[in-house]
Amino acid sequence: MVVEQLDAPTPEALVSEAKAAFRDGAVLTVQARCEVEYDGRTSGYLGPGDRLLVAKPDGTFLVHQPTGNKPVNWMPGGGTVSARVSEEGAVESEDGATDGDEGDGNSRAAVLLARRTNPTERVEARIHEAHGLTRFDATDGATYEESGTEAEMHEYIESNPDVLEPELRIVEHERETKYGFIDFFARDADGVPVVVEVKRIQATLNHFDQLQRYVSLYEEGEAAIDGEADAGREVRGMLVAPAASERVKRALRDNDLEFVGLSEFDTDAKGATEAKLTDF
Repeated sequence: MVVEQLDAPTPEALVSEAKAAFRDGAVLTVQARCEVEYDGRTSGYLGPGDRLLVAKPDGTFLVHQPTGNKPVNWMPGGGTVSARVSEEGAVESEDGATDGDEGDGNSRAAVLLARRTNPTERVEARIHEAHGLTRFDATDGATYEESGTEAEMHEYIESNPDVLEPELRIVEHERETKYGFIDFFARDADGVPVVVEVKRIQATLNHFDQLQRYVSLYEEGEAAIDGEADAGREVRGMLVAPAASERVKRALRDNDLEFVGLSEFDTDAKGATEAKLTDF
């Protein structure tokens, strides 16, 4: 593994290191004051600011601002990233040539250009001042494995329906309706149909609304129960999640719906939700 760092590299040094990194399949990061232009399916411009630029061996190029988890500009993998030195203020053609000569007093700037052809688009970062550069010859063959997902909750419930209610019997997993797929269609010990909606995150009022719509399909006869679609038949609705606020539980109770909490899946459940203040 090779890690090289440069402090405040000149445009020439930055471009030289960048070309070597691209040639050798290394990850390149640059901390710099820059401006960014995008041309492709649309066009865009990001004025000067301090940013983190990341170029990966597969052609991925990311422009990060000091805040936020998503890049403000980016190019997905499959293209190329190149580097060159150009004159500040010079007009550049697509082949990298500039109009104007090097002796006209323009300062020199490093440019990182990410391009791909399907679709045709480009992201160009013009670096006015480079604060630092890191080359990282990284190797990583590991595969990310996530635990506690909604799919795992489905598998757990399907194998252990008693965790929701004793003698509950799963009839169908992911039954299709006009509003989407019901996670589980089940029957209780008395044979009453139960619509089960499962959420990996803390239950919200939006989830309550979703369950209510599914249950109404059966209550109003718009969806068939065992081939029959008679309105007015008794149907239970059950919302399953790691947790729910008292407001959500009250909304469920007031509409004859039920909540079942699965504490086994409560790890960071609140942090994953996009609940609004009205859900609490």
